[in-house]
Amino acid sequence: MSALHVDVTDSFDDIDTTQWERVARSDAAPVHYTPTYLRAYQASPLSPYAATRYLTVVEAGRTVAVLPCYLQKQGDPYGFLRDVGIPEAEGPALLGHNWYCYDTRIPVLAADADHRDRVLGAMLDALVELRDADGVRAAGLVSVAEGDPVLGVARRKGWRVAPIVTRFQLPLQGFTTYDSYLAGLGSRTRRTIRQYLRRAADAGVTASVEAPEPDFLRVVCDLTRRTAAKHNSAGMYPEDAFIDFVMGLGERARVVRIDQGDSTPAAGVVLLDEQRLHMWVGGASHATIDSFSPNYLLWAAEIRTAIELGKQWVEGGRSNRPMKERHGMTALPLYACVAGS
Repeated sequence: MSALHVDVTDSFDDIDTTQWERVARSDAAPVHYTPTYLRAYQASPLSPYAATRYLTVVEAGRTVAVLPCYLQKQGDPYGFLRDVGIPEAEGPALLGHNWYCYDTRIPVLAADADHRDRVLGAMLDALVELRDADGVRAAGLVSVAEGDPVLGVARRKGWRVAPIVTRFQLPLQGFTTYDSYLAGLGSRTRRTIRQYLRRAADAGVTASVEAPEPDFLRVVCDLTRRTAAKHNSAGMYPEDAFIDFVMGLGERARVVRIDQGDSTPAAGVVLLDEQRLHMWVGGASHATIDSFSPNYLLWAAEIRTAIELGKQWVEGGRSNRPMKERHGMTALPLYACVAGS
């Protein structure tokens, strides 16, 4: 049995990105684990952190697991952990990934289940050691999908594991056109979407997808903050950091916009990886305009884009169950696992 060693660095520039990417791809990890995303977030964090911690488990000179972590000044910005009885994370906390990622995992290259659990255990033990070294009360993982093996390893180590919110996904396997996707929805939703598309076309509305550009990202940020304000989370999208972060994503980010003349009633930023289109952020100026919903049009444009790009999934993020289930998304419960001091 080969020895495992956990390396920790505070800059992604010190990471062997070839090995990091090999491990992340082996687990089909989302865009949030790509070097492009991690460098962009390190340079332009949307939520302030005191330090970054990039963990790699090394076995016989080869990286077999990776995890990005952040020593966050505010460990529980949404109150998810407080609501499930984990108050230790309300102050500074060492967390992986970050709260903008709704698919936390520890990508692992393992020969079998026992080997995988041993690697995961080494990573969790390293998080506890870092928690103590950093002098914070909590370390852990947030937004871990139900069924992930790391939850069982965390439970066996005595970590607190609790369900927090629900993530939503739209499987696109079998859909070759947007119309074929619509055909699988409930009749009322299908009829509503088609009515909105017709009314919007009559009102001169257009939908487009383009590369991010700083001036228009200010519009997207404003719309996003308006929507986030309804959930008391507008502060999660500071404008300057938002623009710099999205621009740093390069080909991994696209802007989807709904325009009517000189106005933009809805817009969003989607993130792309090999398998998925992520409905990351966005918003609408009004619930309805000219008897159609700009938000429904934005969703239609994003899902259409995912199908045209040949993606296997649309990731819908957390919460807003009614809207997402109407659009055919499936629910996946998310868990937090935290080791408190």
